[in-house]
Amino acid sequence: MAKNRKSQSASIHFGPVIKVVLVCSLFCGSAVGYVWQKNEIIRLGRQISEREKKLAQLQDDNDRLGSQVAILHSPVMIDERTKQLNLGLVPEQPGQVVYLHELPPDAKETSQQLAGRPASDLVQ
Repeated sequence: MAKNRKSQSASIHFGPVIKVVLVCSLFCGSAVGYVWQKNEIIRLGRQISEREKKLAQLQDDNDRLGSQVAILHSPVMIDERTKQLNLGLVPEQPGQVVYLHELPPDAKETSQQLAGRPASDLVQ
């Protein structure tokens, strides 16, 4: 039986063409993926460096503000500020201080029993 050479030759050349197209698309896809990954690495590196700079700046600001708070909380600064604002604050008198004592958990007196006592019994 005679075979048709036209149909046979077309089917033979069609298979290698598909293989070449698939291999080329694989290489092109790999190249595009490689370039994309390199760009992502560069972008993420820049983000990391920017955030490290921002972190260092925030830590410096935190240290500066912490020392400023410590200065503002010092007794000398509080006295100066009360004098500037004319608040008329003076040190407490011994009779103005009330000391509260915490009872141990196994004490017989409860807080309700202590509430009925006069304040002079609780002050030392």
